[in-house]
Amino acid sequence: MTLEEFDEMLKLLQNPTRRRILDILSREEHYPLQLSRALNSSQQAVSKHLKDMEDKGIVVSKVSKSERGGPPTRRYTVNRKFSLRIDIGPSLFETRMDNIAGKRVKEYSHLEDRLDVGTDDRFLEESRRLIEDIDSEMKELEKKRKYLLSLKERTLDKAFSYIHDNFDNYLQRNVLYYVIRSGRTDPKIIARDLHMREDDVELLINEIKEELDIW
Repeated sequence: MTLEEFDEMLKLLQNPTRRRILDILSREEHYPLQLSRALNSSQQAVSKHLKDMEDKGIVVSKVSKSERGGPPTRRYTVNRKFSLRIDIGPSLFETRMDNIAGKRVKEYSHLEDRLDVGTDDRFLEESRRLIEDIDSEMKELEKKRKYLLSLKERTLDKAFSYIHDNFDNYLQRNVLYYVIRSGRTDPKIIARDLHMREDDVELLINEIKEELDIW
């Protein structure tokens, strides 16, 4: 996903009311009046939030019959599945937006197999236990991710310190910071992401190559 889309989603979700709306809609569909009562907010304000999120595809609406026999109502539900991440440290800044979807992972096939638990009187208890086990697996993955992020930040810190101490040219340092952090070495991509001219980047790379074997 693009940086522009990440920024759009971040801007939308920075509002706490919108996050509360999504929390409610993730359980079941609601119409604006229901949401305004649950949030103790005006229906006009809730409708504005819903429109903003529907314009970006986060929620979707449909007109359906009223549960009480009244006129049809427009009901909203969550429409997208994605994850937003921001990692920040003294030598670390990374953003990422991913769709929540993926191929079957054999290691977790035993969990997926438990999805087909039927709908008898044990259904909710079995679902609760499955969610509990999934959360446990995710906590272990998160523990590993935190450690690897810390290790990455320490490695970047050492590399950035070396660059700062050994290169007087500010533009050279910026190119090296980018290459070390992103792993990308294509002059065209570097120029695009650093908002520089490609020929200027190539000149800087050639200058760096005289002192460092990194390309």
